[in-house]
Amino acid sequence: MKKTANFFPAFRLIHLAQVLGLTLFAIATVIIVRKELQEPVDSSVDRTLQVVVVVFAGLMLFFGFKLFKKRIFRIRESNHIAADKIISYRTACIIWWAMIEAPAFLSFTCFMLTGNYAFFALGIFHLMILIMFAPRKDNIILLLNVSSEELN
Repeated sequence: MKKTANFFPAFRLIHLAQVLGLTLFAIATVIIVRKELQEPVDSSVDRTLQVVVVVFAGLMLFFGFKLFKKRIFRIRESNHIAADKIISYRTACIIWWAMIEAPAFLSFTCFMLTGNYAFFALGIFHLMILIMFAPRKDNIILLLNVSSEELN
């Protein structure tokens, strides 16, 4: 049997690292914009970036959730032992979190380049989604159809 000891604390740490990394990047972009350390790009580039970022963000959220849901159903229906299910779940979550995080990084980068706070708001929106999908033991037990003893 594979070991899942300390799975949950390590899993939460991975999520926390992603949230903190994104938060620090957001703070850095605000400092750069407020101190005018970066010259804003032309307004035509700003408009183009708005379309690109919104489409990219929408696609990443849509397909990311679809992929996550598909993987969860596959994991839940499998006859694997709990340890294998937990490892697969962790992989599915990290991919889903990355698909939430990527548009946020792009949004904050575009905010830094343009000074347009709409990009910052979109990045914060993605950060909030990432925080909402923090790992919880109850969710893992429910989604994977495992017992709390198997999770510990």
